[in-house]
Amino acid sequence: MRFSTSFPTLAIALVASIFAAACGESDPVRPTATATATVSGVVKDATGAVIEGASVRIGSVTVTTGADGRFEFQNLPVGSATIITSAPSFDSRSESVSLVAGANVHEVVLEHQTLFTYGSVVAHLPLGRPEYKAAIVFLPGLRDPATGNPLDSRPLVRGTSEVACSIWCRPDERTEVRRRALELAGGNVALIGTSTLVDEPASYETLLQALSDFGTQTLHPELADIPIFFVGHSMGGCTAYGFTRVHGARVAGFMTMKGACHNTGPSAEAAAVPGYFLIGGLDLQVRRQNITAVFEGGRAAGAPWAVLIDALGHEPIADFD
Repeated sequence: MRFSTSFPTLAIALVASIFAAACGESDPVRPTATATATVSGVVKDATGAVIEGASVRIGSVTVTTGADGRFEFQNLPVGSATIITSAPSFDSRSESVSLVAGANVHEVVLEHQTLFTYGSVVAHLPLGRPEYKAAIVFLPGLRDPATGNPLDSRPLVRGTSEVACSIWCRPDERTEVRRRALELAGGNVALIGTSTLVDEPASYETLLQALSDFGTQTLHPELADIPIFFVGHSMGGCTAYGFTRVHGARVAGFMTMKGACHNTGPSAEAAAVPGYFLIGGLDLQVRRQNITAVFEGGRAAGAPWAVLIDALGHEPIADFD
């Protein structure tokens, strides 16, 4: 067998092949560096004032703004990211952003928080109050007599309507009650709502702990000792009265409407607190008798109380004039 390729030609080809292989092993192709993003900005409130001490998080990394409200993240992956920002007394904010390679600027605006939660208790604190003077606490009954569902005064405090009845069932009545409550004490009030709290010491402690916690959350420590005005319906009225019997020094006044569960023992500390009792002229006899007995016992002890008998059944007060 004869080959047409000469030996010198084969030798040259072999040397070239070895040289190319050697060069490949000693000088591999280097990967292109991955591009990264930097994002910076300032956290402000709705007025444009910077917020110091805000926490800004992207992924697992969190930074805190300084006195100038600024934040910065470096070496972030290019693409979509979620920025979560929070600060005391402000509503948290979550925003999706698209990061490009290099520098990115993103400003964050936080809204002042007005709703605060502790367990089953919610507080509405109007904005711009340097100091709160009173807490208006709305205590609902045990259950809706029409549906059997648990009652809840938190929608009344929030100004929402996710349940049919929040003590008052008519939306216009709830709106009017909330409006008037926010005008008390020159508007320097906190509105407090709860799910049902039965008349027992644990419920009293829940309210006291909630007010203390709201003071911490809002940076308004006066809430821990603030005077309380109760508005209670049915079981809520019994709890308002029971709380006042034990913690009368904390209570500026109470309204109890149409409950059958008031403690008929001595009025104790409640005898020194202004109270308003509402009896339904068409309500169950057991309710009318219970309220009458408590009211007469307190008045005999000199309590500064008043009573009204309306022409309704178990509904809360409907005459706002």
